[in-house]
Parts: sequence; structure tokens; C-alpha cells
Amino acid sequence: MKFKPTKTHYIIFCAVLAVFVALIILSAWNFGDDQKIIWGVNFSKKQADNLGVNWKFVFWKMLDEYRFIKIIRMPIYWDEVEQAPGKYVFMDYTWMIEEAAKKNIGVIPVLGRRVPRWPECHEPWFFGLKTEEEKEQLILNFIKAEVQALKKYPNVIRWQVDNEPFLDVFGECPTGKDVLIEKEVALVRSLDNRPVVITESGELSSWLKGAKLADVLGVSLYRRTWNANWGWFQYPLPPAFYYFKSKIVEFLSGVKKVINTELQVEPWAQDGDLTKMPLVDQRYAMDLTSVKNSLKFARRSGFDEVYLWGVEWWWWLGVEHGDWSYWEYGKTLNP
Repeated sequence: MKFKPTKTHYIIFCAVLAVFVALIILSAWNFGDDQKIIWGVNFSKKQADNLGVNWKFVFWKMLDEYRFIKIIRMPIYWDEVEQAPGKYVFMDYTWMIEEAAKKNIGVIPVLGRRVPRWPECHEPWFFGLKTEEEKEQLILNFIKAEVQALKKYPNVIRWQVDNEPFLDVFGECPTGKDVLIEKEVALVRSLDNRPVVITESGELSSWLKGAKLADVLGVSLYRRTWNANWGWFQYPLPPAFYYFKSKIVEFLSGVKKVINTELQVEPWAQDGDLTKMPLVDQRYAMDLTSVKNSLKFARRSGFDEVYLWGVEWWWWLGVEHGDWSYWEYGKTLNP
């Protein structure tokens, strides 16, 4: 039987074609040519440990060799700091903050239970023994201890409260409770007057929930991810998507600014552990050309602050596989 297109078929075809053409046009738009960008990095002590490299040495080398760094976003891991109930040891983190201060680098500590790197929630061993009400109080107690311990450092420029707290589809964490997040933000503001950052997934969220709570909204920017259902996935989003979405969210929420807190420059770990991922897959997901393209993409997206995500992996590639090309590239950066 011969297929006879109907009016509906023509409408669908035209709509798909219009979207395709729009993506092509928008992909050519550039919003960052004349904009001065503040560049930074994420640094995870736990990620360096998981990769089997000396976190303190990597951090020191990063500060010494990467002249482009102006800000470091630094997750504080609860299970490392409070290994015995009520006893907080921040020594490793205060060392990093003090070293950053020597280079005039600002720091954004990430506070609370849910902070960057898998499995996202990093609670101490005794947390699971408590009731829900007791757990909530423990979280608030820890955040209070964090702010009180770190607010004496002038180079702590903002506080981030949790990480992507409303992204329930990612991480081994319970469903985020809006009321608890609001309590955490209110607590931080009662203890210190520096701006509060809330983060959202750049691709999987409307951004509005976080924006309404934040002084500064941080969003991630991932271009190639992996999922057990369909494997590797390349986001077709153009830079204009992030630019216009930022402007719309600023208008609707009143948030002061939107920044890029995670720019992907490492491969998406298929099981959360890069050391178990074949090197050929790592390079397929993020070769050096992809790193360079990600930096160009972020600039074209109009963000005036961009923090790289993956420098620990760059160092690990050199130590473990003799591939120093990524790390050396970082030394040449003057974005």
C-alpha cells in the first residue's frame, strides 16, 4: 500500500526541520568573544585518593603550574572530617585554603552531606544509625561546624550549599527535601554574609529551584555522557542554550548571576570509577581535542566564570599511563 502523507505528517516534518535549522543557526552564535572570563577548577581530595595519586602533591603542582586559576571549588567530605561524632578535623582542607591564599586564589567550599564526586552523598559511618530527625540535625550541625571553621579565611569567597540538591536521578542519595535545603541555606546566611551558591544540572534541570534560593547559581556543562540504557550520548545543545537559559532564569528568579561550576574535561566514568574504565574508552570520551573544544564551547556560552572538572584525571593519566599531554596543555592555558 502506497504511503500518503497527511497534513499532520507535513506539520511534524516541518517542526523537526525547523528545530534542526534552529540548532544549526544557534550553534554558530558566540556570546563570549568580548567577555573577560574568570577561570577556575574543581579539586576533589577524595577523587585524587581514589585515583591513587598524592592529593597534596597534585594540589601543590596545580597551584604552582596553572597560572589561569583564579577560583577553586572544593568539596568538603563529611566522612573524612567527622570520623567520630562531634569531633571535626578540617586540617587537610584548611591547608588547601591557606596554600590557595598564597597565590591569591579564591575558594568556594562545598558544604553539607551531598557534595561533588560519586556517590554524591558522603556521610560518616554513624549517620545510618540515627532517626530521620536526628540525621537532619547532624547535617545542620556539620554545616555549622564547616562555616565556623572556615569563615576566618578571607579567600573563601562564597559558600556552596550541597551539590545539585534537587537532582534526584543522580547519585546514591535520598530524595532531596526542599525544607531541609532551605534550612541549610538559612543557617549559612545566619553565620556569615558571603554569597551562597546553589548548583543545578546544566542539562537535566530547569535551574529555577536552585536559582530561587541562591545568590549565585552554578550549573554544570557536560557534552558527552554515558548511560547503561543507551551507552554514549552526545548532547546536541548549542552554546546559545546555556546563554538564553541563564538570562531567562535570572529574570524569573532574581538570582544575581549564573556561572559554570563544572566544565567537563574528563570522561564520564561508566561505573563511577575511572581506574576501571578501559583507557581506549576514556580517550574516546575525552581526547585532548575534546578538552580544547569544551573550553571554546564554554566561552561561547556567555558564562563569565568557568571551573574545569577533571584536573585530577589529567595528573593520573601522566603518572599511570605516561600521557602528560593533558597536564602540559593546562600549563599553557591563558583562556
